[in-house]
Amino acid sequence: MQDKNILFLVISMNKGGAERVVSILLKHLESGKNVNVYLIMMERGIAYDLPSSIKPIILYHGNKSSLRKFIELPLVAWKILKITKAKKIDTIVSFLYRANYVNIFTKLLGFKGKSIINIRSTTSRYLNEGILGKINLFLIKHLFNKADLIISNSFGVKKDLNDLVNITTKHISIPNPIDIKTVSNLCKKEEIKKLEKNTKYIISVGRLIPLKRNKDLILAFSMIHHQLENIKLLFLGDGFLLEELIEYSNTLGIRDKVVFLGNVDNPFYYLNKSELFVMTSELEGFPNVLIEAMACKLPVISSNCKSGPSEILKDNKYGLLFEVGDVKKLSQKIFNIMINNNLKEKLEQVAYNRSKDYNVEKIIVKFEQEILS
Repeated sequence: MQDKNILFLVISMNKGGAERVVSILLKHLESGKNVNVYLIMMERGIAYDLPSSIKPIILYHGNKSSLRKFIELPLVAWKILKITKAKKIDTIVSFLYRANYVNIFTKLLGFKGKSIINIRSTTSRYLNEGILGKINLFLIKHLFNKADLIISNSFGVKKDLNDLVNITTKHISIPNPIDIKTVSNLCKKEEIKKLEKNTKYIISVGRLIPLKRNKDLILAFSMIHHQLENIKLLFLGDGFLLEELIEYSNTLGIRDKVVFLGNVDNPFYYLNKSELFVMTSELEGFPNVLIEAMACKLPVISSNCKSGPSEILKDNKYGLLFEVGDVKKLSQKIFNIMINNNLKEKLEQVAYNRSKDYNVEKIIVKFEQEILS
């Protein structure tokens, strides 16, 4: 059997949900099984371990404006077309919108193989992003149907795209995979920044930006912390709202109860040491961190935001949901879990069992069926 040559196309391999998924897929689709795997990064930046057989090709090392990046999409596609000819690529698999545009431009310029694009967030967010949002929507409407296959990472993300664009090409949903074995090992790996002993932590992981609604969690925590002993709120992740959130905690009189650790090498250590995971996002595509927390055997509470949490938690079956911005309801749910050991233990178990549905061994089969066919 002739080898299949598969090219993964990403913007970079910096920290992010899509990039983490790519790193997992690369490890499990590593060259072998009559498959040769290649990786092209449009920009520099690698935050995830790559298989030793993968030698990424980095197209640009400098910084460019957002507008220039859009203008140069056909030029990038032309460069990739040359690489596909040299490597005899059969399939290009791209992740995130800009890489998806380049994938399809490469096809329009003459690539004869299969083009698979992956959607990892709701397309409707571009309706509120000004001129760049309009550019993205224009490209999506005119390019996406030229792909051979569209893979969305949740039914909600799929529906969101279909509601905006008349999708005529094949469009399926495959959830993000999680490597539970790796997560389990990382839970045991110590971090330099230690947590206080005899302190219970409620943890949130993600960027400190308005879309994550971090203030909702701080306010909810302020309503119930005095009724709980040895309790603190822990945030992992950086963002431009850091100073504002610190001041907000101070205003609420709980600055000593709220911990900001920024980005850490191993978030699973902190998840493993915590009592409860909370996500308050206004919008998500398919929140990897929610499943990762569940794989760490944490009970979880999430906003019922568009589009992934309700799909993962099955309407409160595997974790608790609250409506976006309902701080009072959030505080009640946090309090109920923290004072009820039976409820906490039940949610820990069902959450962990649910995370197994997304284990890489199950999900990779679905990707292989589409990528290698």
